[in-house]
Amino acid sequence: MIYISDSHKPIRYLISAFQGNRLHHAFLFTGIEGVGRFNAAIQFSMVCNCENRSDLTESCSECPTCRRIYTNQHPDMIRIQPEGTSIKISQIRNLRKKLSYKPVDADTRFVFVIKANLMTIESANALLKILEEPPDCTVFILIVENQNDVLQTISSRCQQIRFSPCEETTIVADLLKTNDINPDTARLIAGLSFGSFIRASLYLKKKWMTKRSYILSRLEKLDQMSSGFRLCFAEQLSKKKDDIPVILDIIMSWFRDILIYRYCPERIINKDYQQSIYDHAVKYSREAVIQKIEQIQIVQKDIAANLNIRLALDQLILVQL
Repeated sequence: MIYISDSHKPIRYLISAFQGNRLHHAFLFTGIEGVGRFNAAIQFSMVCNCENRSDLTESCSECPTCRRIYTNQHPDMIRIQPEGTSIKISQIRNLRKKLSYKPVDADTRFVFVIKANLMTIESANALLKILEEPPDCTVFILIVENQNDVLQTISSRCQQIRFSPCEETTIVADLLKTNDINPDTARLIAGLSFGSFIRASLYLKKKWMTKRSYILSRLEKLDQMSSGFRLCFAEQLSKKKDDIPVILDIIMSWFRDILIYRYCPERIINKDYQQSIYDHAVKYSREAVIQKIEQIQIVQKDIAANLNIRLALDQLILVQL
């Protein structure tokens, strides 16, 4: 496994392999959403096929080939992504047919399998057969969050490149450069993003800062709520399925702050709730807070596996927190 801390390092590693004619036929790009996995894949495919490259270290980004790759108009850059809720067997069969022919005009053909964890069993097994006997001049890049999200037989045929979360200082600098916000807000958003530029962009929207305030105000008084109020809270949180991962990150940030306050109070994320975080840090034992964090992590995994969202949240809010 190769550990990567930002989207520039994988490019350097891949280019080095390309220069030395040591390029593997399949890669598994892992890491949380918003750390540059797909952008790195596109950039590398441009390097491999650029018409103006002189030293094999970077693409020109301006030649017709680079432009076609960047705008998804190149016939040899094949993107496979979910149709509806999954990547279907018909998509992989169509891919196999395309790969039976030589590349149209690329030196190195690329297949990008986006959200490869959403392949059905049938489509995953069909892709496995292709990876077992890969066509010439073709590189596969599968993009997922975790290595265990795909069949072990598939991951074993791929070289994993792990993208670590972006540095908080990097996100702060980008937010200040591209948005009219003050440094305190930028640091708050960067902390809540947990290293993801996509999450950081969400918190720039008033909706999410308002929702964060609503969630934290309820968490402040959660241990005083009746079961009925807790169930109502869980119902409010579960209304929009797509919002759940970010909601759980907000809840996680609250308990993370409570846990670290007694050791490093200057490192809490929700600094505008510092007094309340202090009160809860005094109230709860370290072991109790760790247990709550572990329960949140369990729910995050359950939701990623498409289990019953409402049931998972009810259990979390009503019993575990």
